[in-house]
Amino acid sequence: MATRGLRCPACGHDMNHHADKVDYAAALDNPAAADAAFGGVLEEVFTCPNCGKIEMRPAAEGASA
Repeated sequence: MATRGLRCPACGHDMNHHADKVDYAAALDNPAAADAAFGGVLEEVFTCPNCGKIEMRPAAEGASA
């Protein structure tokens, strides 16, 4: 699966995509956003190699296909 790049909001460096994870708590907050196959919201996890900041965002549409 191709991942869209992300720039660190703290230092502007390109962040590294490390993982995709299922956030079950986000599904409790917004049940309509939950993916039926996962039972939660699929999110991309990024870290900045420059400053160490961690960012998460919803995975791209169609990522579970």
